[in-house]
Amino acid sequence: MEGVLKGIGLNQILQDLRDTDPEIKRLAARALLSESPSPDTVITDILEDADRPTAMAIYDVLFDADSDFTPIFNNATLDSDPRVRRQAIRYLFRRGRFGAEDGIRWLKDSDPYVRRRVISYLFWVHDRSAIEEVLGLATRDPDSLVRKDALRLVSIWGQKTDVPQVIKALEDPCVDVRIQAIQTLRRLTGEDFGEPLGVSDDQFEWIVAKWQGWWEIMKERA
Repeated sequence: MEGVLKGIGLNQILQDLRDTDPEIKRLAARALLSESPSPDTVITDILEDADRPTAMAIYDVLFDADSDFTPIFNNATLDSDPRVRRQAIRYLFRRGRFGAEDGIRWLKDSDPYVRRRVISYLFWVHDRSAIEEVLGLATRDPDSLVRKDALRLVSIWGQKTDVPQVIKALEDPCVDVRIQAIQTLRRLTGEDFGEPLGVSDDQFEWIVAKWQGWWEIMKERA
C-alpha cells in the first residue's frame, strides 16, 4: 500500500484506525476514501487483518459513501459477525445488487434477523423463484418472527398450489404465526371463515377448525 495514498500519510491513517475512539476510526476511514486513488484495494487489504471495531467503522463509512463498494460488501456477506452481514445485504439491496438467487442463499443464514431482512427485500424483487425456500421457512424456521414474515410474503407471491404448506402453519405453537397463516389462506383462496384478530380463544380455534375442515374437503375433491 506504500505510495498509494497522497497528502495524509498512510502510517498516520493506519495509526488512527487503531485508535480506541470510534469517531477517530471513522475519520481515518474517510481519509482513506478521499486520499487514495484506489480505495477498494487499500480497504480490502486493511479489512483482512482489521479487528472488529475497526472493521465496523470502515463498513459504516463505506455504507454512506457515494462510490460503489459492492465487491467489498459482497465479501462482507460471509463475515462471521451477523451485524456486518445485515449491513452488507442492506447495502447490496440499496445498490440494486440483490437478486432472488442471492436471497435464496441468504435465507439459510444462521441469524434470524438476517433471514427476516432477506424476506423483506425479496418482497421488492418480484421474483417467485424463491417461493419454495420461503414456504420452508414459514413452517420450519426456529424463529417465530421469521415464520410469520415468510407467511406474509407467501400471501403476496403465493398461489393456490401453495395452500398445503400454509395449512401446516395452522398448527404453529405461536398464535401470531397462526393468525398470519389464516390471513394468507384468505388471500390465496378467496375463502373466509372469519377475522382471527381480536376474537376469543374459542372463536379463534373455531376459525382454525373451519379452515382445516375446508382443506380436508378440498383434498377429497382433488
